[in-house]
Amino acid sequence: MRNLKSLAVIVAALASSAIGCAAHPPPALTVVQNPVELLTLDAATANRFVVAGARSELAARIRVAVPSISSLRRPPINLALVVDTSGSMEGRAIEDARVASRTLLESLHDGDRLSVITFDSQGRVLVPSTVLSAASRSTIAEQIAQIEARGTTAMAEGLRLGVAQVFANHDPAGINRIVLLGDGVPNDASGILETAQAAGARGVAITTLGLGLDYDETLMGNVAQRSGGHFHFVEDSSAVAAVFRDEVLRMERVVGRNAVAVLNAGPGVEVQSVVGLSATRTDEGIVVPLGDVSEGSTRDLVVRLSVPSRRNGASVELLDVTVRYVDALQGGGQRERRAFVGVRASSNEAELRAGRNEEVERTVAAQQLASNTLEAIRDARSGNLAAAQQRLDQAIAQAEQQARVRNDVRLQRRVASLRGLRGALPSVAPSTPSAPAPEAAPATAVRAAHDEAMSELSGD
Repeated sequence: MRNLKSLAVIVAALASSAIGCAAHPPPALTVVQNPVELLTLDAATANRFVVAGARSELAARIRVAVPSISSLRRPPINLALVVDTSGSMEGRAIEDARVASRTLLESLHDGDRLSVITFDSQGRVLVPSTVLSAASRSTIAEQIAQIEARGTTAMAEGLRLGVAQVFANHDPAGINRIVLLGDGVPNDASGILETAQAAGARGVAITTLGLGLDYDETLMGNVAQRSGGHFHFVEDSSAVAAVFRDEVLRMERVVGRNAVAVLNAGPGVEVQSVVGLSATRTDEGIVVPLGDVSEGSTRDLVVRLSVPSRRNGASVELLDVTVRYVDALQGGGQRERRAFVGVRASSNEAELRAGRNEEVERTVAAQQLASNTLEAIRDARSGNLAAAQQRLDQAIAQAEQQARVRNDVRLQRRVASLRGLRGALPSVAPSTPSAPAPEAAPATAVRAAHDEAMSELSGD
């Protein structure tokens, strides 16, 4: 609370005018002496105790939260818009893409940078990275008006060109971002995930929008996750403009850039997984990219641990957690928050029951269901339909039992919404001449389930 009060004093001391509209440049970034931490870090376990005398498993929840601090000034944005202009976009979709692109242009401030890349049979830089002004806006709008649908889907090349535009004008003090809109499966997906990984390594998050019902939701979701970005399912092309507008608003609210969580397990403890998220083992620990963090946001990470046997009453050191980020508001450079997770071993059944944290248990159950949903969709898309349906059946049964035991209404609703997914999974499975895909429920069920699971894991 002391940090939040200090933050309030800093906020009050800054100029109180709101962020200017697109026709006016945003005020200069205010540098604060002795900057305070802009985010909070909390670590808790599903139980304050583990069973004494035996190896056991336990889940920990790592919560990263950012207070609302809307009157602080925002750093400049360096954005590449990468738009699918393949033949499948012909008609209303390409018209709406043009409208949405102009909306994004109008949502940015003078002084921000924008490049526009299109991809059909090949990728092309329609608008090289340009500093926005009254004059440049007019030129960019004219270029956007010329976008038309044709050809196939060279997404890999389009994304590579977008990343190159952002890299060439990378602003260490700004928000460097890519927005990728796609409505189909790429001609060749080779290199797409590697490009996303390279972007994320330099702090360039990629927000992906899957449009309609024919895109590869697993690929688009992985691009977002690997780069620290966000994923959106947009069924109707008329909604793209609103999503673009919201994405710019999210960028303007960034308080911490290039955030990562670093996990270091205690003696004998093993990190089995970070549920649903990409994690890399490095010399400094297990690194989980979080991308940029925005004001008013809360992000939960669920870490599954294998805990060694300890005597009754012994303290168990589980996990050290460090969240690092670059201060985007106060000129404070790289900052970090730390947390420690520990429990105690017990052989007392009553103590073990009383030690449960139902709030953490609910988060664990929701995120595990989301992760299993993504895995089932991924299995189906790769051709393992039987495995996908089996995985989904097990996930639903497990979540249903947990929802009933905890009287978790939210989890019960999630389970109910997933029941139609089993019949829809064949719609994303590859077909062959000898074994065509069977009749399936509308593909909307797959896209909606994927979108909901991604939102659960990313905190959207």
